[in-house]
Amino acid sequence: MLKFFRRIRRKLIDEENLKKYLIYGIGEILLVVIGILIALQINNWNQTNSDKSIANDYMSNLLTELVSDLDYYEQLMANNEKQKTYIDEILIALNSEKATSHEKEDLILKLSKSTDPPDFFPKTATYQDLVSSGKMILIKPLALRQKVITHYNLMEQKSLHINRELDYSWNHLIPFLNDNGFYAWRNNPMVSLDTSIIAKKKKFSIFDLDKSSRDFEATENNLYFAKLMLTVRNGNLDELIQSTENLINEINKSFKES
Repeated sequence: MLKFFRRIRRKLIDEENLKKYLIYGIGEILLVVIGILIALQINNWNQTNSDKSIANDYMSNLLTELVSDLDYYEQLMANNEKQKTYIDEILIALNSEKATSHEKEDLILKLSKSTDPPDFFPKTATYQDLVSSGKMILIKPLALRQKVITHYNLMEQKSLHINRELDYSWNHLIPFLNDNGFYAWRNNPMVSLDTSIIAKKKKFSIFDLDKSSRDFEATENNLYFAKLMLTVRNGNLDELIQSTENLINEINKSFKES
């Protein structure tokens, strides 16, 4: 091809035809420009495909984590509802003289379960990678990217609220119960429960409080507040569930449309 153009150029030079030579020169320049544009277009097309592939990988990983989070939130909500039921049973027993020793043993176990909340750790690895790597711009369309950001901003906000509620249990409720001897069967409130020790214990001080005493009132108030915290926690989890479900649907929709 180069030899062909070189022969044409040489022929025009030999003919000393300036007009034809200028037309040939312009044509050669246009061919070079067109070649460069085609190369740039191919490069842009390859880059677009590469960016789309990277974005799809991120969205697939996000989807996996969101589905896992959804199951995690639902389990936490169910556990919180169970803890609220336990607290109700304990409050009834506190105001009753009919609870047997066996029932008290069972309630002490439930007291432990209802005041021993799990830590809150939703999955954020993929989102954090998107942000820190600057790859968030690859998530398209813009509306989907904004929904991803909005969801994880909500997650951060709700995580702060939920962990603040958990701090109440660890820093106030559990020390209160432990300091008053209600956890006398535990060497450390952070240690897993030894049911054999509870079975050997015949008296439980939480059920022996004078109902007119300040200790009894404080115990009731702390348990009511613990139940309130569980209700608030489930409200926050419910918002996260709705947001997670919406984002899962949006990501699945984007995969179908791509």
